This record gives sequence, structure tokens and C-alpha cells, in this order.
Amino acid sequence: MRTWIFAGICDKSDLLMYLCKILIQSGKRVLLIDAAHAGKYTHCIRRLDDSMLITEFAGFDVGIGFKQFSDVLVHIKAAGESDYDYILIDAEQESFLTIDDWSAADAKIWVSSFEVAGLMKSASWLDGLSENYGEQERPAFHRIYLNVIEDFTDDEYIESFLGSSRVQWLDDPVRIPWDEITFALKIENEHMGRLRIKPLPKRYKKALVDLVQRLTEMENRQIRRSFRQAERRMA
Repeated sequence: MRTWIFAGICDKSDLLMYLCKILIQSGKRVLLIDAAHAGKYTHCIRRLDDSMLITEFAGFDVGIGFKQFSDVLVHIKAAGESDYDYILIDAEQESFLTIDDWSAADAKIWVSSFEVAGLMKSASWLDGLSENYGEQERPAFHRIYLNVIEDFTDDEYIESFLGSSRVQWLDDPVRIPWDEITFALKIENEHMGRLRIKPLPKRYKKALVDLVQRLTEMENRQIRRSFRQAERRMA
């Protein structure tokens, strides 16, 4: 079971659900945990029964309402559901993860958009996290930059907020482009309670393929085959 933490104060729900949909088409069993503010996934997946902590959506499971990650592990073990291949955590609540959870994660991914309020909050959180590591090796992160608009948004703007934190950046950031089609598909999926990915622009799809390739041992050919299968799925 591999755990990926996607941290940062920004709306990354659509990105993570697209990623889950691709992973399950490669035969993996996936659990996505909502540790974001405002319980946004409740609305994305149209959860009807608030008493259900884990709900199936579009072929993967979504966990909502847990206070800490340790509660997730206890719950899935008690339910006999501990055979997940991947657990993805949308982390915005600082109290959800302990320093041991951060250290044990198989991948840590920092996700940033260009809104200044989110960047300031994220920078403060990242500073606190790096300090909590104490004398241990600096935490190492992959990076994703959301809502990139070519010739308008600049990586240096984000890095001016995050560059001073005592962390390691593992590679160049994956840049997720923004355009009207991407935004319209997100809104349509939320309103319809489904998860279509076929209308995504080619640059967005390429960024998703790149992200999966960085985080897994899957070959490019296998990822693209899983992507095509995900595109054909209407759920």
C-alpha cells in the first residue's frame, strides 16, 4: 500500500479524481481521502449517506469525515479493506497528519495555484512542517502548479513564496494548464455527479501522464492505455 500526500491550500479535487480514475484502469485499488477544508468531496461525489465514511465513486473509494489519518487506517483494517494499492490524501488540514505520517509517505506532492491568499497560507504551513522535521533530513516534495496560463503566469511568482522553506524540491514542477474547457468540465462533472475526462485538453492530459509516470513505476505505454480506458468510462 503506497501513500501519496497532496498538500497545499488550493482546490485540487478534480486533479486528484482524474488521477484516481487513471490508476484504477491499470488494475489498482485506490482510496482518496478528503482532508481538505469545507468537505468539498461530499459535493463532488454526491454522497447521500453521511454516516458512510468511505463511498465508492467512479470505480475508486473516497473517504470523508475522518479526523486523522490514523483513523483511516483503523477503519479500513476493521472493515477488511486494507488491500488498497494507493491511498491519496488531499491534505489541507494541518492536524490530519502527524510528522510520522509525513515521514512514512511514499510521495509528498506540493500543489500550488496562483491565488495569493492560498500561497501565503501554504508558505506558512510549509515553514512549520519543515521546522517540525527538526534535525531530520529535509522533507522532499514533487511540485504541481495548477491553473497555469501560458505567457501570463510565471513559476517564479509561486517560488517567491515557497523558495525559502527548508524543503527539497525533487524535480521540475508539473504544470497543469487552465482554460475554459478544463473549467467547464470540472463544473459539469460536479453538477452531474460523474467523472468524465475525455474532453480534457491535450496539454492537461499530457501533464497527467507525466505526473503518473513520476509517481509510479508504470511505463508510458501502460499509462496511456489506462488513460484511453478511463476516457471510455462514463461514470
